[in-house]
Amino acid sequence: MVTAEFAVGLLAVVPLVLSLVALTGIGASQVQVVEAARTGARLLARGEPEAVARAQVAAILPDADMSIDRGPEGVSFEVSRRVGAQGMLPGFTLRASATTPLESG
Repeated sequence: MVTAEFAVGLLAVVPLVLSLVALTGIGASQVQVVEAARTGARLLARGEPEAVARAQVAAILPDADMSIDRGPEGVSFEVSRRVGAQGMLPGFTLRASATTPLESG
């Protein structure tokens, strides 16, 4: 038998569980963004062409925006990805940047 208190409590627990599931997904997306930035920076530091680095990052995150900044000492690769904006959840952008010194040789 379901009591009124249980029904009201269930109404409070369901949004909490859904929020936790959404946060877990966002956390996994952030890990992917960081890994994509590291991969891009590592490839460019080894001397790979920019097109190869962009293709590898696109394989990890197909919908990512990328920017590259080359300097005399190293290369910086920034990746951003729009997440959220489903139902009542707000949308926001995840970003990660990786900087790697150029490899000699």
